[in-house]
Amino acid sequence: MGAPELNWLRRGDMARSKETLNLDGLIRREDLESKAEMAKGSGGILPIQLEIGQHYYGLLRKPVFQRETDDWDIDNVVSLIRSFRDGHLIPAVILWAAEGNIFVIDGAHRLSAFIAWINDDYGDRATSEAYFGHHIPKKQKELAAQCRKRIDEAGLTYTELLKLSKIANRTEQQALWSVNITQPIEAQWVGGGAATALQSFLDINQRAVVIDKTERYMIEERRAPVIVAARAIVNAARGHKYWGSFDTAFVTAIEQKAKLIYDAIFEPEDAQPHKDIFLQPAGNARTAGGLRLSLDLVNLVNGISGRSSKLVADSDGSGTASAIEKTWGVVKYIGGGGNASLDLFPAVYFWGETGIHRPSGFLAMTSLVQDMLLGEELRKFTIHRARFEEFLIDKNGYVGRVLKKHGGWKKSLGPTKKMLRMLLDSLYEGKTEPEIEASLIGLLETKKNNGEDGDATFSSTNTWRETKASMRIKAALDTAARCPICKARMVLPNSSDDHKTRRADGGSSYPDNGDLVHPYCNTGFKNYYDQRGEPLPAIEFP
Repeated sequence: MGAPELNWLRRGDMARSKETLNLDGLIRREDLESKAEMAKGSGGILPIQLEIGQHYYGLLRKPVFQRETDDWDIDNVVSLIRSFRDGHLIPAVILWAAEGNIFVIDGAHRLSAFIAWINDDYGDRATSEAYFGHHIPKKQKELAAQCRKRIDEAGLTYTELLKLSKIANRTEQQALWSVNITQPIEAQWVGGGAATALQSFLDINQRAVVIDKTERYMIEERRAPVIVAARAIVNAARGHKYWGSFDTAFVTAIEQKAKLIYDAIFEPEDAQPHKDIFLQPAGNARTAGGLRLSLDLVNLVNGISGRSSKLVADSDGSGTASAIEKTWGVVKYIGGGGNASLDLFPAVYFWGETGIHRPSGFLAMTSLVQDMLLGEELRKFTIHRARFEEFLIDKNGYVGRVLKKHGGWKKSLGPTKKMLRMLLDSLYEGKTEPEIEASLIGLLETKKNNGEDGDATFSSTNTWRETKASMRIKAALDTAARCPICKARMVLPNSSDDHKTRRADGGSSYPDNGDLVHPYCNTGFKNYYDQRGEPLPAIEFP
């Protein structure tokens, strides 16, 4: 045998910084905790057994605590299949047999890649379509098509390799390949009960690609309302239904609100900063940080801090439904086109100048909005919103400088919110710009950058990609339409149709009486003054 090609093994979970395939729908999930162990299995898995419709394939399951099978890029898959065809060493998958199912304890990415190859489903065909509720994001389809093309160009297509046995005069290499692709995928079997299977998963993954604190927390507290809510949100209630065993009424409520939250903060789901002008408030859901951000969002809104205390499991769905309802009660003001939406402009609040999403900026602004709701400040914020936003954009990148001082993600959440609060209060108080800058100076002393985008710093490896993102961020800010009511920037696809003069007051439906405005400006803000018979405040362009 030749030297093994290990690209697929080395990169594994690191591939989330790249564009990765979503193979999560190829092996179904099931809860193994209630399962009783069967006799310990033995032997490997023949490729033919992984064809959809085969009895063995129908037995395969992933435990519900398994991470999403979406960490591998195209190179990982192509390298694995080439290694298998060429007879190179591939580590065994770890399996556990229980009550008529075979659970994949370790090696779900490898096994899913084999299933994708054998069934020509790289996240975009019938099995994946059914799993994702017949909603495959555009980017997922593009990557699947690219993978299929790469497999074909490399001469690795499963159906074509099967035809080698029909060639009368095979070369020595073709004969070797013919035998190699019939060899079983090596498997090792875990003995013991469900607790042993879970501990095996944690031990194996802690030694190989280390499970970070968030992932371990979500595995150990997987039945807690905030965990289930976060999983529902980041998947838009698609894919595996972690909430599927709850009471029907709660299932309906969870799925409806999860989809609304996803649409408000993760759409447009295929947008990328180096290609698109309109971006997602919460970034791309299908990244390494998507699930973590969803969890931090739910915890933040529901007043849960830290990850050390034991959470109460949700038995019927009431806790999850409550957590997700409370989250929607705040998120509906952040983005989207619903009547309550402030529709905060993503390039102002949530994205750095080089196209890096800022989770702490998103979470800080969400927390500030929640405070403003409790203090009935949204009308007051609307009056000062345009100046607030210009201050964030023009005055030396305040959010970026806070991130640069304190580091990324939750390290900067408190300081960023404090900065936003101080800025807003200063505008309420009528302070001048020099006075505002002086009050913020303590937050702006810089230290080393610890992860999130601070000032416009370009990397050495992705400079052109970041340049393209920077050009689009700037174009988004420079060319954005302005709301005629509050004078702040608008995301046009989410805008609301407004009669300048209400129909009830004799206004017509012709174009000269129409405007596109923020949804909240058209409802909460404008209606407040209409109902009191007062004119709208005169807000000037900043």
